[in-house]
Amino acid sequence: MLRNEYVSRLQECNALNIIFQLTDKCVLSCRYCFAKGTHNGKPITFPTDVLEQAIMQAFKTNHDYVIFEWTGGEPLLVGKMFFERVVELQRKYATKPYENGVQTSGNLLDTELIDFLIENQFSISTTIDGTRTIHNQNRPTNLDEGSYDAAIKTMNYIRDKGAPCGFISTITKNNLGHEKEMLECFQELDMNTFHSNPYIYYEKNKVKDNSIALSKEDVARYFISEFNAWVERGKVSPIPRTIYDIIKCLQSNSPIHNTICTYGGRCLTNFVALTPNGDAYMCPKFTGSDNMVLGNILNEPISNLLSKHSSKMSELIDQRVEAINKCMEKQCGYFYICNGGCPYHSFIASDGQNVSELDHLCESKQMIFDYLKDVLMPE
Repeated sequence: MLRNEYVSRLQECNALNIIFQLTDKCVLSCRYCFAKGTHNGKPITFPTDVLEQAIMQAFKTNHDYVIFEWTGGEPLLVGKMFFERVVELQRKYATKPYENGVQTSGNLLDTELIDFLIENQFSISTTIDGTRTIHNQNRPTNLDEGSYDAAIKTMNYIRDKGAPCGFISTITKNNLGHEKEMLECFQELDMNTFHSNPYIYYEKNKVKDNSIALSKEDVARYFISEFNAWVERGKVSPIPRTIYDIIKCLQSNSPIHNTICTYGGRCLTNFVALTPNGDAYMCPKFTGSDNMVLGNILNEPISNLLSKHSSKMSELIDQRVEAINKCMEKQCGYFYICNGGCPYHSFIASDGQNVSELDHLCESKQMIFDYLKDVLMPE
């Protein structure tokens, strides 16, 4: 793929995703957390001046729409007054449509804050890793207690207020072999769809547990088993989103743009993750990696940091073109689905040096795609 072709693909995205990593503090001690402790003594959350600059600058990029994502750590730790300021600043500076989403652990049931978020149309989602047993193994509290019941209580509170509450599942070795039980559990929770996020070990993360990390073979095994369990249950809700998107691509022999971000292929120039001191990254998973800092929004506006002409972004674009060309050289025929894979998985493959390597899960994805194609379109 030529560089110009890749840049044109990036420009197809008309939305800016701006992700505020509000704090690296949390009420849980998840065994796979990439965020906890990564801010290295930076402010506990965004000072007002940094918050204002970020929101103002978000509305000054060339995107048609802004998606504000509020994450952590545990984002609800910052309290209601912080989010009141967010709403005030967004109303002050908005020049285009926007939306808000909060990703919480569900273990801080601040009803006053949650009521405020719902009233101001923030979507709220949480993480449910499977059955109570699996979830509690993956996501203990700081006191090494289970967190499942609290997450469900928060989810039910949000729903009782008339608002939806979605969730993602982080998949570890604890989930393997329990795909059918997970679907049954999610159906009992009245879920329509969910996204499975595989936990891949990365040595340089502050929080890591190799004993529950998935190997490449484990990733393929999980998604294939998830598909088989879903088919066995009659393809009823909940719908495993990753599998569903792959099937749509295979059946149409064409890409879909509104897919999970790890298959989107358009994150550069369209995603930016911020830490409380104003440092900007292209994804929150790169937080704490000095070689992945795009710059600081107090020194240079977001529009400049995301520009294809900025030195760091230009470097990353060149690296992604290199990764994509390595992918296409394999002639696997599935590029239109995975779009060259996730830059973070390339980062893991390079041991944190760059994003120009093949996606760490390239072989896993090919096994999944091959299996689904054989089942859905046998020759």
